[in-house]
Amino acid sequence: KKEEEREEEYKKKEDKSRAVVLEMLGDLPSADIKAPENVLFICKLNPITDDEDLQLLFSRFDPNARAEIIRDPDTGDSLQYAFVEFTTQRQCNEAYFKMNNVMVDDRRIKVDFSQSVAKEWNKFTMQRRRGQRQQQQHGGYGGGG
Repeated sequence: KKEEEREEEYKKKEDKSRAVVLEMLGDLPSADIKAPENVLFICKLNPITDDEDLQLLFSRFDPNARAEIIRDPDTGDSLQYAFVEFTTQRQCNEAYFKMNNVMVDDRRIKVDFSQSVAKEWNKFTMQRRRGQRQQQQHGGYGGGG
């Protein structure tokens, strides 16, 4: 058992150091960033399922649940997976246990907890872009003439 504990500790340290490197490279807004605990990842959706259908299905766990099917940016076609955000972690957990393997539009969907930090990443990159635009508007990066 001691060996397993050491291995687990080693993996945690290794993950942390990788995250620190990614933060230094600008590929991660923070080494301490964690996936949200109130968001589910839904996959194996039928292409005909839309955001409203999914939102309605998950609203029984949270009337304010927000569903977003991920779409191809060029065609707008469903990529057959989605994220559903809940108000609380408890609602998210309940939906996870009750909705995995449920039939939706003749497809058996798979439900899991989201591992995505995309929302946080988007906030980070938008702030970075805004900062770069402001620097360009105010004379760039310095220098002189």
